[in-house]
Amino acid sequence: MTRSVFTNVLRYPCSSGEPQDLFISNGLVQGWYPSGSVALSQDDIVHDMNGHWICSTFVDSHLHLLYTEQYHRQIQVQNLISTQLEQILSESLSETIIGHGWRDPFPETLGPDPRRFLDTYGNGRPVLLWNADFHRVLVSSAVLELSGFNACEHSGILVELEAEKAWSVIKPDPAQDVPGACQRLLRNGISAATTFDRGESIKALTETSPGDFGVYVRHGVPEEEFIESCKNEIPKPWGSRHDDFAARWIKIFLDGTLGSRTAWMKSDYSDDPGNTGVVRRSGESLTQTAITAGAAGWGLAIHAIGDAAVAEASRAISVARSRRESVTISDRIEHLQLLDPADIPRIRSSGAVASLQPCHLYEDRQWMRSRWGLRSDHAIPFRELLDESIPVITGTDAPVESLDPWADIYAAVNRMDRNGNEKAEGPNQRVQFREAFHSKTAGAAEANYLPEGYGTLASGSSADFQILDRNPEAVTCLEDSGLSQVYTRGVLRWSKGECE
Repeated sequence: MTRSVFTNVLRYPCSSGEPQDLFISNGLVQGWYPSGSVALSQDDIVHDMNGHWICSTFVDSHLHLLYTEQYHRQIQVQNLISTQLEQILSESLSETIIGHGWRDPFPETLGPDPRRFLDTYGNGRPVLLWNADFHRVLVSSAVLELSGFNACEHSGILVELEAEKAWSVIKPDPAQDVPGACQRLLRNGISAATTFDRGESIKALTETSPGDFGVYVRHGVPEEEFIESCKNEIPKPWGSRHDDFAARWIKIFLDGTLGSRTAWMKSDYSDDPGNTGVVRRSGESLTQTAITAGAAGWGLAIHAIGDAAVAEASRAISVARSRRESVTISDRIEHLQLLDPADIPRIRSSGAVASLQPCHLYEDRQWMRSRWGLRSDHAIPFRELLDESIPVITGTDAPVESLDPWADIYAAVNRMDRNGNEKAEGPNQRVQFREAFHSKTAGAAEANYLPEGYGTLASGSSADFQILDRNPEAVTCLEDSGLSQVYTRGVLRWSKGECE
């Protein structure tokens, strides 16, 4: 039997801290042994790691995989003054111009009618510019007309469902983006991801298997697409834990975001009296989706930012769980950005997993206190949820935030700004490094419908690991991790120095 042997490595996490040898066979971990304690055969392929660190690759529990790949081809409009944007729009050779990154307030020369600005400098072409949290867009008349809006009576600012409608008519086909997206994951030390995109993403990932690149991908099905499919026949979830690709959840949006003041709140925004956000789904129609999905074996993955949305999400999950019979799947509250402690018993009894994005603190810390006041003590409540025995998994929400998993861990542990400055935002919600690391490795396997033991590097588990030149607990971001190689299923998938 030919084995790959990685000698003289430091395993993380590991209680001894002494060098070990990792034995791999047929893509699985065969075992760990004190360095030099096992006789090697002449057929063994030996890699002397010279004291480098080995740890599991990461699971990103919430991102937008193929859109992240497209995102890197879009124009970036953050920090641009209007004259720069004029030049970019005028000189673009694209038939359709797509950009991202603007924040409030956008340049005065664009308002109060950004449509006219985009029409003028986009030369009549379809132009769509996402804001930083991807819940609002600025669009030209061409996009408004394609979306069925009266361009002459519209400012060109679209929010939530209207923004998604505009995007649906101009978005590019992601069919060619699977290879690049999978390779981007591997360059970040990520070997498994759960993505929440639309039907064309599912089609692309079905036609080009992520397993060809050594990656596991899980997918949520948008609620509206699920409801449409139910008119003919109620679809069943597909894919097993061991399949490279599986679709197991119905993704439901209950509200918007903090940045757009569209998160659904139990009480008014502190700086906007009378505004409790936007309710996208609730009540009886949500209950019906939960019943139908649960009975068919689907899990629910519910976008809930505000405390009112979180309460409603746990209710819907309880309904779905009560109708599910033989299929076991983890239901998830995606984001769970603001917790009302009074709802903890309801969340726990629902069996929901909290899918958090600590990295959102980097952006949202600038307005969290002004908009949520003292309620912010329960924002991104990692510590609070763990202490209440509610499982927590984490993801980056890329491309809303960077795909860098280390930056997400750093945010969970320190809750400071990107540079480790300023005071911690919600210091009572900080967690230990190993807790944050667990939420991206072994702790994420069950909730993301991955093979048993995934992310543990225990004997018999998939040999998916990354090699670093420094102790993981000293890492603050990908750049300083010293990541040199990524293996999945025992095969080298990425090595430092390769062309990216």
